[in-house]
Amino acid sequence: MVAARPWGLDVVLPDGTAGLIDSAKDPNWPDGDQEAAVGTVIRAVVLDDERDPVRMSALDSDRAIAGSIREAAEG
Repeated sequence: MVAARPWGLDVVLPDGTAGLIDSAKDPNWPDGDQEAAVGTVIRAVVLDDERDPVRMSALDSDRAIAGSIREAAEG
C-alpha cells in the first residue's frame, strides 16, 4: 500500500501498475489505522483492469470468487 485516502487505498502492483482499493473493498475499513499500514503488502484481486488506476478488492469473498474463476479457466 502506498497511501490511504478518504475513499480508499492507493496501491502499486509488483509490475508497477497503480491500483485503487475502494474503502468498500477493504476489510479493515474504517476500523484499522490505514495511515500506519502504508508500506504493507496487501493480498488483493483486480476487479477492473481497464480503469486507471486499476480497481482492486482485498475482500476474502472477492478473492475466493477470483480463485474459482481462475480454476475454471485452467480446466
